[in-house]
Amino acid sequence: MPGRRWWLLIVLIETLILCTIGYNLNGGTPSIPWALAGLACGGLTVLVIIEAQKKQSGRTK
Repeated sequence: MPGRRWWLLIVLIETLILCTIGYNLNGGTPSIPWALAGLACGGLTVLVIIEAQKKQSGRTK
């Protein structure tokens, strides 16, 4: 599981991927909804990782 130092990078990569998809689907102009979806997706991914780490550390104790 990635640690805290990777959380921001995960969010940025997912945002960039969805921004690129939205840009291409929108005819070469920026798409705010796709950018917001990328931020939400990245944030959700990080929250899932945090919860998984909490559950994993709880089992090892």
